[in-house]
Formats: sequence, structure tokens, C-alpha cells
Amino acid sequence: MKNYHFFPVFLALLASYIGLHVYSASWFSRSFAAAAPAARNLRLLFLLLALFAPLTMFLRHRWSGPELEWFYTAGYAWMGMIFLAGVVFISADLLKNGLKYFISPAGPQYYRYCVLAVLGFILAYAFYGGLKAPAIKELRITVPGLPPSMEGIRIAQISDMHIDSGYKLRRFAAEVDLVNAAKPDLVLFTGDLVDPGLTRSDRLAGLVHKFKPRLGVYGVLGNHEYYFGYERSVACYKEFGIKLLRNEAADAGGIRLIGFGDILAEKMTETDVADILKKYHRPGISILMTHQPVMYRLMAGSGDFVGFSGHTHRGQLFPFHLFTRAFYKYFYGPYRVKNSFFYVTSGAGTWGPPMRLLAPSEIPMITLTGKNF
Repeated sequence: MKNYHFFPVFLALLASYIGLHVYSASWFSRSFAAAAPAARNLRLLFLLLALFAPLTMFLRHRWSGPELEWFYTAGYAWMGMIFLAGVVFISADLLKNGLKYFISPAGPQYYRYCVLAVLGFILAYAFYGGLKAPAIKELRITVPGLPPSMEGIRIAQISDMHIDSGYKLRRFAAEVDLVNAAKPDLVLFTGDLVDPGLTRSDRLAGLVHKFKPRLGVYGVLGNHEYYFGYERSVACYKEFGIKLLRNEAADAGGIRLIGFGDILAEKMTETDVADILKKYHRPGISILMTHQPVMYRLMAGSGDFVGFSGHTHRGQLFPFHLFTRAFYKYFYGPYRVKNSFFYVTSGAGTWGPPMRLLAPSEIPMITLTGKNF
């Protein structure tokens, strides 16, 4: 397993985030030939806006309520908007510099307006991708040696909802109907269901209780449940009627399920993970849940599993997926490791910006079979 150094990564992300604000202010000043005082004021404005999203996250952990939801939504939206704006401005400048030998020295007259038009289209598409309901993604996984009791079992995986506001609750209500219409045998929540800011846990509980799969509803914690508060999150899952597996196992209709707490949040070692699998895995195929897609090779060496994870969001906003891929070898989609199969979902919701670009949300509906067709 990689050795993750979160503080240096945090500093790098913070520096990049501030840098995008500085570059965007510079792009506007250059493109519209702003006078020195105006350019200076623009840089100051963008530096102040760089505080908007961090302030949103700080307040979100301490004060929640519908009266501030618009402020939090705007703060998170700005985070995504400046990221995409910075990427578009940098890309446009690189393209312009690369073409300067093939076009007139003055460059295209409408360069700045074309860039802003492209940015506007990308932002609209990203907001559409973030706010629309996720699709049910039907998948069929062939698992050699699958016991007859698991043949044809349909598993719905719901991950990374990050419910912290009224509009996310409304969206989840529609998703419950989608999942029930697909008639799963088992519903698995693979973490980050709740987030700091959740005030209507009773309403969320009512929605989760609408799930009636014949084998039950199970879940594991994600890293954001630890931010929300470990004990509060455990109490929420109990209120929701989700059987929470915290480094333990359960049996559903003769099927063994093993669930981990968030491996990185709990700073679990490979020895810790191996010991848990040794304690709870039994001969045959078990279903495994772990929020972050890590230690798959170790897990596959401990037995035969069908595993489910989330966390990566498939990058959520292109090209942020390049950064996410650098940290997670198992980034998105189905993987076969030895005799085990794992699925990493892009998630059903969003964190931070209510936006998705080239990383659509989904609710996997996975059918297991031991037959080759």
C-alpha cells in the first residue's frame, strides 16, 4: 500500500487552488487590456474569492440550516467554477501560443470571446451533470465457482451521496424510486452517505427505510462520516435501518458479507486488514465492502471476494481525474485481481461543487452469475 502524506498533498492543492485564482485574474486583465488600477483590484477580488470555498467548508462544520444553504451551495459552486475556468484559460493560452507562428501577430480578434463561450458551455454541462439524477448502470459479472445460492443475485451499490442539504435529500428521494424499480436482492451503501451539514436525518431515515430488498440493507462508513463525527454517523446508520459493518461480518441469506471501516481514516495497516479477513472470511465467495479502493491485491490473496468501493468519484471534474488516478490504482469500473472481482463506482452524488464533467454519477446494479454465455 502507498504511504499517503496528506498534509503535503493538502498544501499542494491549496497552492494550486490559489494559483488558479491568480491566473484567472491575470487572464481577464490581459485579455481585456485592463489598466493597472483595475488589474490590481481584479487580483484582489479573486484573492478574496479564494477564501469563499474554505470559508464555506469551515462554516458548514459548525452552523447548519436551510437559511444558509444558498451560501454553502454558492461557495461550493465557485470552487468548481474557478477550477474549470483556470483549466480553460491555461489551455487557451497554451493553444494561442502554439498557433502564434501560423496566424497573424495580432491573433484572432475574437479570441477572448471564444474562450468565454467555451467556458460557459463547459460550466453549463458540468452543472447539468452534477444536478441530474444518476442512471442505473446494469452490470453482469461472471464469477467462476459462484455457489448456486448466489446465482443471479442483484446487488445495488449506493455510494458517495454526501447528503448535507435539502436539494440532495430531494435528489435522493428520486434515486430510491429508481433503485426499487430495478428490484435488487441486496442494497449496499459503501460510504459517504452523510456529510457535515446534515440537519434532517429523520427525513433521510424515512427515505432509506423505503428500501425493501429481500436480503437486507448493509453499509460501511466513508471518510466523510468520520468528518461528520464517528458516533453521530454510527447513530445515523442505525436510525436509517442500515446494518453497519465496522471491521466485521454478517450473513444475508447464507451469503457472507464483510465490511471495513474507512481503511485510511482508521490508519489500518495491511496486517490489520489481513487479520480481519482471516477472522471473518470462510471458504467460498464472500462479498466485501470498503469505501476506499485500496489493498485489493492483499484482499484477493486472502480469499475469493466480490468487492465494492467508491470514494474516487471518477475524478468528478475533468481533468481532476488525473490527480485522482495518481493516488488510486483502482480508479473506476470493474477489476479482476487473482480470483476476486471488485467494482469501484463513480458514486451517486457529488462532494463540494454540484458539478460533474466527464465523470457521470451512477448507481451500479450488479448481477452475479457463475455461467459463461
